[in-house]
Amino acid sequence: MNPQTAAGIDLQQLSESRVQLHYAIQLIAATGAALAEPQPDYSHTSLSWNPQLKLFSGTLIPSTQPFRVALEPINLTSMILNSQGNEIATFPLSHQTLQQGLDWLKAEIAKRGANADQVAFLSYPPGDFPEHAIAHGAPFSNSQDLPFKNLVSFYAVSHTLLEELSTRLDGASPVRIWPHHFDIATLITLPNDSSQTIGVGMSPGDSSYNEPYWYVSPYPYPDTSCLPNSEGSGFWHTSHWVGAVLTTSQLTNSGIESNQPQVQTFLNSAIKASRGLLARS
Repeated sequence: MNPQTAAGIDLQQLSESRVQLHYAIQLIAATGAALAEPQPDYSHTSLSWNPQLKLFSGTLIPSTQPFRVALEPINLTSMILNSQGNEIATFPLSHQTLQQGLDWLKAEIAKRGANADQVAFLSYPPGDFPEHAIAHGAPFSNSQDLPFKNLVSFYAVSHTLLEELSTRLDGASPVRIWPHHFDIATLITLPNDSSQTIGVGMSPGDSSYNEPYWYVSPYPYPDTSCLPNSEGSGFWHTSHWVGAVLTTSQLTNSGIESNQPQVQTFLNSAIKASRGLLARS
């Protein structure tokens, strides 16, 4: 297999599209951070995958005309939705800059009776957010829609699997997408010790792996000298953080949807292994 290709996907194209989407969702996060009711876990800055509308969607913003900010990822279009989820304003980001997107967003927010002056992009620790020309005024571009469609498939499949886990497992949080690392995840808090957690999610790629991967990370991090095997072709990551990982390169079939059983096997196996590791700590 070509090292730049996995599961029939061009990973280099996927990486470029992933970073553009990562910047685009900051419009959603900025609105939630400024105008939603603050939550101690910062979930008011998070977003979710809407499987019916096929959108990234933020929290409902209270105002004289309540609304959500959303992103249609394939066409790279920022959107305002009303409280019923109906589209009331759109702004295609392709060929526009991030600042132009923010200017449009603030104008629309003001129309809905909210304080647009409070909306500002979140800041992240130096070196902990992907560098891209968009940050320096370059425009967005979705000239190739296939990698955007592939990324949507990763989020859609992961949303389905994580929602099932969140519903089935005691102590699992709602499934959220976090704007800092753009991962979709649930956090399982163990019933006998609330300081012990298992993070379960999918990252579209980052400094650890420049390709999408699923992870199961027990915390506190266990001793790495004797980690159990993980089913579904998963392996353990131990540099800077500890967790079982299944990368796109480890998938057996072409296409994301056809690999859903393998991902499910990996997640269930790694959660069981993580529970065992935490029980021994």
